[in-house]
Amino acid sequence: MANLPFGLDKILGEPDNLIPTDKDRKMKKGYIPEFAPDDLRKEMEELGIDGVEDLDELEEKNMEGYNNLGLVPPEGAGTFASPILIPSRLDSRVVGYSDPATHAMFWFTIHNDNNTYYIKDLGLFFKMLHIPDDEAVAHH
Repeated sequence: MANLPFGLDKILGEPDNLIPTDKDRKMKKGYIPEFAPDDLRKEMEELGIDGVEDLDELEEKNMEGYNNLGLVPPEGAGTFASPILIPSRLDSRVVGYSDPATHAMFWFTIHNDNNTYYIKDLGLFFKMLHIPDDEAVAHH
């Protein structure tokens, strides 16, 4: 340990060299909605994700499921039983997709109403994965 002035090294003692991670700093357990499929829960557990709040961190790190172009759904998602989950902190969210044939962009609004949305052009089902956030609600 470095020699600190005024005898502070004696007061502070030896460093423990333990730097807390974001997971160590968590104040409350993560939230996973009841409608989340078991395979999603299993994948989240394998990735060390406690709740949907951690999806923000994944997006920031550009990890599996995300790329520079937007959300890339997991393999097999998009069925009625396993819809593509669209995370949102608000009660509605505009979602865009590119038509595979023409590459034209199309948009639809998804709501936090526990409904599953079917997009006929894609043949896929979508559902909002609401992330509770009191600050976001207060701003809108």
